Amino acid sequence: MSQLKSIINYGWLLMAVSWAPSAFANPRPLPFTYPYETLDEGALEVELYGDATPLRPLLDHNDPTGPRIWEPAYLLQNEIEYGVSNRIELGFYQVFEAQPVDGGTNSMVFDGFKWRMRTRLAEAGEWPIDVGLYLELETMHDELSLEEKVILAKRLQRWHLMANLWVEETERRPLDGPGQRSFHFVVNPTGGFVYQVTPVFQPGIEYWARGEFGTNDVNDRIHHFLGPTVHLDFGKLWWSLGVYAHLSDLGVPQVDSIYGPVWARSVLGVNL
Repeated sequence: MSQLKSIINYGWLLMAVSWAPSAFANPRPLPFTYPYETLDEGALEVELYGDATPLRPLLDHNDPTGPRIWEPAYLLQNEIEYGVSNRIELGFYQVFEAQPVDGGTNSMVFDGFKWRMRTRLAEAGEWPIDVGLYLELETMHDELSLEEKVILAKRLQRWHLMANLWVEETERRPLDGPGQRSFHFVVNPTGGFVYQVTPVFQPGIEYWARGEFGTNDVNDRIHHFLGPTVHLDFGKLWWSLGVYAHLSDLGVPQVDSIYGPVWARSVLGVNL
């Protein structure tokens, strides 16, 4: 009887954890789109990002006309977030990148640091649409960037709608020498929605794009992505996953492209 009671108590504990609200953490229901909410004052959270997209390097780097193989490219980021106040949140990233190389392997490099601040302008529901602001400085190994976002959100019963109006000004290195400065104005809008089936399980759909106007460069032109997402929220621990079709190029990726026919992003968050 005591064993049965222990099993029942353990079951109730698991249910409580599984259905715990997200008040302890600041989850990202959509992997690319920042929500309106910020961390509470004094709260600390770690987020682990993993991006992957399949590309087509050469099977043999000594044979430029030979067959190509599928090999994934990875972008790995870890972020520490801290709530300075109930409306202001600071974040610090470390970024690692692994691009496939000819022959069937990849090259992992440390790409640099990101520093950002996020705030919300009112309490949730006070305005017809909740509005937040985001500012980020990127100090990467080959570029310096300033990134700005206007964060928009709206809750309609179980629906959670979000959008980020996102632009970026980038100066790519090398910066020394005549004619070598390279300034780029990048647009990166994102948006989508999730539906709260339960407090734990929230599926959704998300769109995101990235690129520049007025260029035909294979990597700099605007690329569009759309796909399903899923968000699992366990209170202090949450996870979001999105798998996106490359609407600009659903076929085999072009040579030297950094965007494959699909793109996946996983974000795991832990509140400390």
